[in-house]
This record gives sequence, structure tokens and C-alpha cells, in this order.
Amino acid sequence: MFLRLTTGIKGYGMRGLAAALLLMGATFVAAQDAQLDSVLDGWLGKEFTVQSSTLNENMPIGGKLTFIFDSSDNVVRVCTRSVSNQRSQWKMDFANPCGVTMTFTRGTRFCTMEDVKAGNAEVLSSCHRLRSHDVAMRPAKVKGTIELNDMIAFLINGNDGHKYMSILIDSPARVTEEGGAVVKH
Repeated sequence: MFLRLTTGIKGYGMRGLAAALLLMGATFVAAQDAQLDSVLDGWLGKEFTVQSSTLNENMPIGGKLTFIFDSSDNVVRVCTRSVSNQRSQWKMDFANPCGVTMTFTRGTRFCTMEDVKAGNAEVLSSCHRLRSHDVAMRPAKVKGTIELNDMIAFLINGNDGHKYMSILIDSPARVTEEGGAVVKH
């Protein structure tokens, strides 16, 4: 079979085979990007509003977030925007408008709000999600230091036709942070 393939490239030999394989590889990568776009389509490039938050100092109610895919770094950038009616200002890494990056993990389904509230790790591991490590959200309790947190954002298709994310904060210093935030488009 290998001989037939290389002789079928009309005299170009291994260079022709390499070119054909490169073309197939580029097609495969493009197909992977298309899959990423199809899952994230309703969440990327749209402005979300923080609807509820028990983390008001980190995720101020009324604050605006837009999730943008940066193909050059293969990350989703979280771009924040302050509005006059939000409860407090964005702080630390979120004060830099697109300073937080998240990576996408494809699950087998979209979570529901009930899934996130139940907190079953096995169920949540099957959901589409974004994750970020080492996000500075507030100063640590020890003066002069910064506490770094991990964020997980579960993608939720609402029953009302809206797109939501349930954002949970994990603090290595505290094992888990109390509460979370829900954003809506």
C-alpha cells in the first residue's frame, strides 16, 4: 500500500507524500477548531452579566464579562467591563480587561444549574467547562502576599433559551471557596 501511494504522486516521491500528510494534518486541526467553536459558539464574543454572586468582592453583581477565543494561544480570554450599576469594581487580575485566561475541556454534555448545585464530581466531570489556574482575585490574609485561585466555569444552556455559566472558585489556601457566581447572556 505504501508503494502504491508514493508512486501515485507522480514522481514527487517522499516530498509529495509529506505534502499530502501535511494537508491532511491541517484539515484535522481545522476540524478540531471547528468542534471547539461549535460547542462554545453561544458563549464566545457575547457579553454576560453577573446575575448572582456570593463572591461579590471577586465577581461583582452587575459586572460584565465577555469570553473571547484566542487561537494564537489556544485559550479563552475573560474580558471584564465595569458599568455604573455594578456593586463593586473588578479587582486584581480581573481589573486588567482581558487578563484572565481559561482552557476549554470538552465534556459529553452541558451541565444544568441543578448539576452544579448538587456538586457531584462524577457528573460535573462529564460537562463542558472552562478552567483557569492561578488567578489573583484578592490579597491574601498574610500582609504583602496575593492569594491565587482556580476558577471553573460550567457552560449551561438555560431552559429559558439563555446561555449561562456557573463559575466556581477554588482556593488552594482554603481547599474550596464558599459560593460561586452565575453569569447570563
